Amino acid sequence: MKTAGTNKGFLARLGKYKQPYLMMSPTILMVILFGVYPLLYVLYYSFFKYDGFSPAVFVGLRNYTRLFKDATYWNSVINTLQMGVAIPLVQIPCSLLLAVLLNQRFKGQSLARAIIFVPNITSTAIMAIVFYFMFASYNGIINGVLIKMGLIEKAIEWFGNGTMAKIVIVLFCTWSGVGFYMVLFLSALQSIPSDVYESARVDGANKIQTFFRITIPMMGSMFQTITALCIMNALKLFDSVKALTNGGPGNSTEVMTMYIYRYFFETMGTAQQGYASAISILSTVLVMFITLLYIRATKNMNY
Repeated sequence: MKTAGTNKGFLARLGKYKQPYLMMSPTILMVILFGVYPLLYVLYYSFFKYDGFSPAVFVGLRNYTRLFKDATYWNSVINTLQMGVAIPLVQIPCSLLLAVLLNQRFKGQSLARAIIFVPNITSTAIMAIVFYFMFASYNGIINGVLIKMGLIEKAIEWFGNGTMAKIVIVLFCTWSGVGFYMVLFLSALQSIPSDVYESARVDGANKIQTFFRITIPMMGSMFQTITALCIMNALKLFDSVKALTNGGPGNSTEVMTMYIYRYFFETMGTAQQGYASAISILSTVLVMFITLLYIRATKNMNY
């Protein structure tokens, strides 16, 4: 009788929360179908020699052994880490500055916000092509402007040098993503009570003191979240690098996602999807480790 009563109680509670579970079920199903299942699929094939057509041959840890000896892959990891540091260092301050400026009331405020946000709803490939022609070595508008201003004497080979190509990628990612983070910062700024600023003004604090002593500390948790999101997105770069440099010159701008792509799709006929799966798993672990390391390092920070 006790078991029956317990079952009835469980069924009653299940019935009580049936509606929330039903509402969550489409999202849970999508996560399973497009998140969990592909991950398990890739993990399974990382232990096989597989080209996508022939029968898979189990090779154990051979793909991972090969991966740890693959100098080109580790070069792509270094490139990814460089982007993962450089992009947030430029993107976050720019987004915060724009959010602070556009949080002020002035004529055309909404239009300015919309213009800055537009790149986030525009095709990355199209924007990257425009950027490519802007930074073209011989007839690009950027070189033309710099020469006319007297800042340089001859055209810069933006895509002929690894460092210069990385600078272009960082500039492109900053321009294309700054609007999204600006909106997040705006929401954080607008959640700060106005009476806090009024008290600071009464106490004689200027705008710089107010910004560093009140604004930054009070939006600390959102700042941490935005930075973590920016780092993760920078570590997952693909479309912008693919469209701008395709990993060149040489492999100087090739990132982990592009290296995975090459083995999955660009070696048709000799595709190595088993090896690409191993690269995917290790790259995912590296991105997760770096993100968790950042979260742990900033968890106990006092804002």
